[in-house]
Amino acid sequence: MDDQHSQPVTGKERIASLDVLRGFAVLGILLMNIVSFSMVSSAYDSPTVYDDMQGADWWTWLILHYFADTKFMSIFSILFGAGVYIFMERAKAKKHSAWKLQFSRMTWLLVFGLFHAYGIWYGDILVNYAVCGFAIALVRNWKPWTLFLLSFAPMFIVPIATWMFFYWTVQFWPEEDVLLMQSTNLLSSLEMQKEIAAYTGSYMDQLTHRGPFSLMMHLLIAPLFLFWHCLGLMMVGIAGLKWGVLSAKRSVKFYVWLFFISCCIGFPLIAIGVWYKQQHGWDPIMTRFVDSHWNLVGGVFIAFAWIAMVMLICKTGVFRAIQKALAAAGRMALTNYLMQSIICSLLFYGHGLGWYESFERVELLYVVAAIWTFQILFSVLWLKRFRFGPFEWLWRSATYLSWQPLVR
Repeated sequence: MDDQHSQPVTGKERIASLDVLRGFAVLGILLMNIVSFSMVSSAYDSPTVYDDMQGADWWTWLILHYFADTKFMSIFSILFGAGVYIFMERAKAKKHSAWKLQFSRMTWLLVFGLFHAYGIWYGDILVNYAVCGFAIALVRNWKPWTLFLLSFAPMFIVPIATWMFFYWTVQFWPEEDVLLMQSTNLLSSLEMQKEIAAYTGSYMDQLTHRGPFSLMMHLLIAPLFLFWHCLGLMMVGIAGLKWGVLSAKRSVKFYVWLFFISCCIGFPLIAIGVWYKQQHGWDPIMTRFVDSHWNLVGGVFIAFAWIAMVMLICKTGVFRAIQKALAAAGRMALTNYLMQSIICSLLFYGHGLGWYESFERVELLYVVAAIWTFQILFSVLWLKRFRFGPFEWLWRSATYLSWQPLVR
């Protein structure tokens, strides 16, 4: 069959547990992303920036660090890898050019990501996923154990080695560069004041500040760190799909043990990282290049624990109403991800309501809950009438180079 007659998967072809897990991840990722919209960038890693070292704000930072920071992004990456495998296998089964469609799909995702990164938010992950999507397709047919075991190299070894190398180079940095990085935890510093001025200012002020930041993400942080970490997670995702882990096909006992073992590995590693950050006085250089490694590794295992919990819920059939709500959000994951950025930019940035730096950490949880409620209701109601989310429809139509039927 010619590719111009290719069609996307139908609702009947979807794997229910993947939709539930994807919805869980896209909603959960807002818990951390909202900090980057509402506060200066350095507040994401350090509670000292706003002196959140006691009371509800400290506990909010600590709990989110243990349970959310990098965890939902890891789940998202794992699911993306599984999604690439499913997409290409189904295309091949229908006698379509899987590589041609995958190239088109990732190219258009890159376009979405670039608009998002430079036009709305520097923390965009879509550009990195698009690039990883080309690479992960090359190894999708490897055996699951090969994928899983080799994933540890890009997932952990390359990123940690990269940051340790950067830490080693600090001794050769000009003193002004060292002082500049160390000042990022001080709201009074010039860099932080520029950031505050940009995001409380006009949309053009934001574009001017965000452009170089996003460019640094794409030309430095992504190729040296983020690309490799996400690629490793995507390898885990394909392995997990082939093993039946992500489709809730394993036994209840398996998921219970996966949850227990993952927690026993992940939480102690994260705790060590928090202890080191405190011992080093939350120094930005140590936090970025050394102390963050513990959460990088521990966070992946907590992501495994979250996956085990969601698969147990899917397998046992409990909380059906919650499953349906999460599945709806998951079927519209791209729309909900981009919608979160649009909503947050309108709430916190100067061209919108201008709530930047107006909320304590604990207060942001109420904003998150409100956005969750809206997105779940929107997703459920939208899918009653339409086959795809708005951005999913645009992405699919662009991928297949033909307008896909939207209305049910």
